[in-house]
Amino acid sequence: MTGSRQVSSGVRQRLSAPRGNRFSRPGTNRPLAAPPEPREHRHSGPYFSTPETHSERQARLLRQMEGNPRVAHMLKHGPTPHWFEVDRQRREQAEREAQRLEEAFAALNDAPATPARGRHRAPRSWWGWPAVAISTTLLLAQGTTQVLGQAVFQSGLPPL
Repeated sequence: MTGSRQVSSGVRQRLSAPRGNRFSRPGTNRPLAAPPEPREHRHSGPYFSTPETHSERQARLLRQMEGNPRVAHMLKHGPTPHWFEVDRQRREQAEREAQRLEEAFAALNDAPATPARGRHRAPRSWWGWPAVAISTTLLLAQGTTQVLGQAVFQSGLPPL
């Protein structure tokens, strides 16, 4: 920093820590991680670093997961065979299909007998039938009146 102020060692330690390890997260009381060791460069310049080999990476990860019971089982018995993973995927697929089938049956059983009506202003389904009946009756009455009127005027009025 500029000026006469000195930067405290805690601030220096936080600034030199790798990204993601600078500050503690709520609920964790872990100590601040030490900065990573500098790596040897294969080429000159800051942009080239030696990549970590597979065995180095595996050793580093095993050291990090030292107390994990799954890792201990893998080290003792070896990694799980391929059929183990295939069997697990097959069981999960069967469970998903069974769940979909149960949901489909539940949807069929829970379906209402009549469809939902929608908004309160939706027309009622029975409203058209009385209108058709009234219209048919009026049309029949008009036709009957017309036929009778023609018959009366052609033959004349019946004697009283």
